[in-house]
Amino acid sequence: MVSKRLGMIRKVAVIGGGPAGLTTVYNFVKVNNDSELPVECVGFEAKCTLGGVWSDTPGSNLDRHPMIFEKLGSLRDERLAADPRALFYEGTPLAGIDGQKIDLSGLAGSSCSRPVKLARNSELIRDGIYFSEKTGLYDDFMSNVPEDLMRYEDDINDYDQDVCERNSKIAPLTDLPTIKYHLNNFISTNDLEGYYRMNTSVEYVDRTSDSKWMVVAKRSVPENDYDEWYIEYFDAVVVANGHFQIPYIPFYMSKPEGKGTDETAIHHFNQKYPGTLIHVKDIDIWYRKVLPGLEKTSQYRRIVIVGKSFSCMDVLKRIIHLKKSINLEICISTDMPPMPENTANPFYWFDEWLAETQKVMVKPQITEFVSQSAVPSLRFADGSEIDGVDYVIFATGYLYGFPFLSSRLLNECRISITPDPRNADDQPSNISRVSGLYLHTFSIAEPTLTFPGVSSNANFQSFHISAKAIVGAYHRFNTLFHQRKPTDAPYYDSIWRQILPSLQDQLAWSKERLAKTGNTGAYHFYYPLPLLIEGWEKPCEAIFPFGQDAKNFFPPNAPQLSADGIAKLRDIFLEVMNQ
Repeated sequence: MVSKRLGMIRKVAVIGGGPAGLTTVYNFVKVNNDSELPVECVGFEAKCTLGGVWSDTPGSNLDRHPMIFEKLGSLRDERLAADPRALFYEGTPLAGIDGQKIDLSGLAGSSCSRPVKLARNSELIRDGIYFSEKTGLYDDFMSNVPEDLMRYEDDINDYDQDVCERNSKIAPLTDLPTIKYHLNNFISTNDLEGYYRMNTSVEYVDRTSDSKWMVVAKRSVPENDYDEWYIEYFDAVVVANGHFQIPYIPFYMSKPEGKGTDETAIHHFNQKYPGTLIHVKDIDIWYRKVLPGLEKTSQYRRIVIVGKSFSCMDVLKRIIHLKKSINLEICISTDMPPMPENTANPFYWFDEWLAETQKVMVKPQITEFVSQSAVPSLRFADGSEIDGVDYVIFATGYLYGFPFLSSRLLNECRISITPDPRNADDQPSNISRVSGLYLHTFSIAEPTLTFPGVSSNANFQSFHISAKAIVGAYHRFNTLFHQRKPTDAPYYDSIWRQILPSLQDQLAWSKERLAKTGNTGAYHFYYPLPLLIEGWEKPCEAIFPFGQDAKNFFPPNAPQLSADGIAKLRDIFLEVMNQ
């Protein structure tokens, strides 16, 4: 689906105001300052604050924020939860009569300056899931990578310079105030907010018949009781909506092998025992409203954590003291038993602890949420049961998702969230990858559709790697186009072949990467750090803007620093567990 449009890339939409989107805008602005062919950059952010996952403030929006399971419990049809696209459009004006096809007829002739005003629907299911103001941050949050690996370009000129006071207790890791300081400094120093339309969500994206990009946006000014909808056209689209937007909730969003939604009955369980199920995206609310009084309110003295990721470790640190005070039983349900021998996993030491500890019970996958009994109960794959559970906390991560991209576009570009073979319905999960991308960034079929942040590797320098590749490719295209002034489509295509490898070579890169990692989310991540530099940074550097390189992206001791960060995580975790 290589574009046949004859024209330069003059106007780009950047969807999302988190670190990936902000870094992309920053790099566009930086190159524009030295270019005779500037690119207009328009950012879209659904919230009133930039920062993405870092925009939340612990303790805020506790009462007016609908929790995820509260929203899911109100679904008229629980099957909607397994279809991110259907859930995204449920109840919106674009859903059409049948709720499937997108209906844009009411927006004909609209524009940013002439929007269509439509009464606001304040009961959308998606608002508590996709556009939630809570992002999983909480008090005493700390990073899982060192501070020097969470820097922006303005901060990386001198890694020895402390721009704010460091928390020596967790060094080389860093805390939430420091992370937000770096982010806010990056935004303000570069006046990035001026490039964004705040309170404006992107509702639909597609290619038009003349090969322009069509973006449908909705501006929601809080004090109004209506939304302003409009259509705008662009030459390229940067999808930077993040990877912490759509919480992954097994059983709602997938059917585990051999089980269907009716059998697992999570929807009925959720409705009968409201407040029992929690996703870590809402953990700030649970920590503040439930945990302080749990010693008095606990009925069954039992909590089940689903998943054994980094989030699971964090939750354990918060509740382990209840083992002594109320004899709390803590269970971890996982379909991946502890494998301490897998040292390729940077958190293999957590598996070592799980294999040896008596403080938690490791259970296999949940097979049924029992709502027919007198108390909330669970059944597991080994046939065992738990009769009575206070809370089930889903530390199950998030889904990649681009529900606003047209289904036709995704099909033609072969961009998909790969299915998890463990799911009977072939739905994706938190271990899925995004297919159809070269260098985790460029749509192989359409290079004017890009995705910074898909490969973030938990360090902020990764955002610059994708962003510089995108900006460099687009400016190189404009320069070549300006020089050669092509008048035919094949010549137009040949320009891209001078910037990016051939389609065959891009596909070969994808196949080689897939052979190394398997068809999982590991496809997008590199560990240890030298693999990132060799396998991803260097190929991207070849298309950075002229005169730019990646020599100073990472501090000289970055590999050791990364290892030290993992070791510090281990030490902090074990210290808490041994108290």
